[in-house]
Amino acid sequence: MIVTLPNGLLDGGDLFNKACIDELRGKQQNYLANRDLVVGNIGHIPKILEDMLISLETENGLKWEGDLKKVIWKLPSGDIETLLVKIRENTFGERFYFEAECSHCGHNHKNQRLDLDKLELNRMSLEEITDSKSRTLKLPKSGKEVELKPIYLKDYFDIIKITTDSQDKLITPTVALSIKRIDKETKVTSEMIDDLPLKDIHYIGEKMEDMKLEGTIDIDVYIKCKKCKKEFVIRLDVYNADFFSHSRGSKSSTT
Repeated sequence: MIVTLPNGLLDGGDLFNKACIDELRGKQQNYLANRDLVVGNIGHIPKILEDMLISLETENGLKWEGDLKKVIWKLPSGDIETLLVKIRENTFGERFYFEAECSHCGHNHKNQRLDLDKLELNRMSLEEITDSKSRTLKLPKSGKEVELKPIYLKDYFDIIKITTDSQDKLITPTVALSIKRIDKETKVTSEMIDDLPLKDIHYIGEKMEDMKLEGTIDIDVYIKCKKCKKEFVIRLDVYNADFFSHSRGSKSSTT
């Protein structure tokens, strides 16, 4: 299957935003059944992506000649999520059934259907990818210049480690993962965020919601509750091993 990525890999002057992917086979089922990989972790994700990615190409068919096993760590989360959705679609077809719990009344909606081939892409153009000014802001209190960045696959592993091992430090390390540089310093650490005024940290959070940091695939699903009649939204948990279950799919829900 040929997949269009919402971002792609910019290498020199070429944007590699087309991916050729395989379908899941018995080997990958072993990853999904490995408790060490999937329980409280997403260790199955890089293994699946390494196996499934056959090639990365430009719109004109020029193939990327680099190491495909390493390139998955260079793709923003929007691309990773797109690949995971399309890998499932290529394996089991476009119909995806899931359960969703209403965030208002708790009613459980079973056998909800979603057609994966209908999910919309919000793509980044080459101009948007190369325009660092659109991702740069000046902090109101300290006056420092901050350039924001997308979340990458490594960042997800760091977030899991932070939330698991560092309950006393949840905020500033997570903020640091979304920052490419502060002034001329490109090695941004949580300690640097620790020293920022709280007004600046809140400002970064606000701007992150407004800025287009990366292209995405729309995996938010809006549902009207059959019981309380209110609308709620769930986000497909494509990082969960259950997402690749033939029978169930994702049950993750958010408010």
